Amino acid sequence: MNNIEIEKKEKIMNIWIKREIPVNPLNMETLEEIYEAIRSNPEKIIIIAGRNKAFSAGADIKGFLEMKPSDAFHFSTRGNEIMHFIAQHPMPVIAAIHGYALGGGFELALACDLRISTEDAVLGLPEVTLGILPGFGGTQRMKELLGESMSFDFISRGKRIKGSEAKELGLVNYLSSNPVELASQIAGEYSVLPPIALNYIKKLTRKRNDRLFEEEAELFGKIFETADQKEGAKAFLEKKKPQFTGR
Repeated sequence: MNNIEIEKKEKIMNIWIKREIPVNPLNMETLEEIYEAIRSNPEKIIIIAGRNKAFSAGADIKGFLEMKPSDAFHFSTRGNEIMHFIAQHPMPVIAAIHGYALGGGFELALACDLRISTEDAVLGLPEVTLGILPGFGGTQRMKELLGESMSFDFISRGKRIKGSEAKELGLVNYLSSNPVELASQIAGEYSVLPPIALNYIKKLTRKRNDRLFEEEAELFGKIFETADQKEGAKAFLEKKKPQFTGR
């Protein structure tokens, strides 16, 4: 494991995202490592958190400059598969958020069953400001939590909000100055409950519309045909304001 650290207890496993870049950008290698850690421990209650300065500040944008539409489609499809796998893990999965949880990082948190955040953490799906859209299920999971109008407003404007506002909106379950500590406390409460009942409750409360998740991946790939996508990635890396043309 090059990008994560794992801590195991009797019934609980902590997964720490730890990239060389302090804000822990997500790449497919990191997602695959998270997937493998969870796949190998189907009986564990999972806590996902970030080392360094953030939970995860989103995807590694540098790779988007040369990405072809077909590559973008497969990137989104595999990312969606991993997020679905996390969402369908038999036991509860808790995201403990500090610093930034943006883009793919926030989509990872949305795939979890519970989200615990510091008040000053920054959360959002700012992909539209890069000329793209969320590609790991963010449009659908946000809609499930906020409804159609609120999620459209949030995603279409690339809004970033603090953890305190996310709690008011219902995107975050709890606020804490130490999210990992509170996540560990809640995981401990889960650990003495009947696992089969927990699994059934999770299945009944987390149903989803598969076709809309697939369509999100298709449109994520299609948008990589546009000049606006390249402009958004280039401007981000050069720390400039993008000039979108609708092409």
